[in-house]
Amino acid sequence: MTLINSLLEGLDDGDRDRTVGLINSSISADLENVAAGAGPARQVDVGTRSRARRSGGGSRSGSHSKSGR
Repeated sequence: MTLINSLLEGLDDGDRDRTVGLINSSISADLENVAAGAGPARQVDVGTRSRARRSGGGSRSGSHSKSGR
């Protein structure tokens, strides 16, 4: 069974047609965006959280050393 078929299992004909339409339009929009040069959206690009920032500019080597083993 394919992923799409497993998602549609148990839906009536109307819901199945609507779901397939949504999937097809989403795929078409993604393909058009890629053809126009856009990359796929990443969670960090579309989420509400800001990225973590590093301060100090120093190297982190040694902060988690396993010496003494």
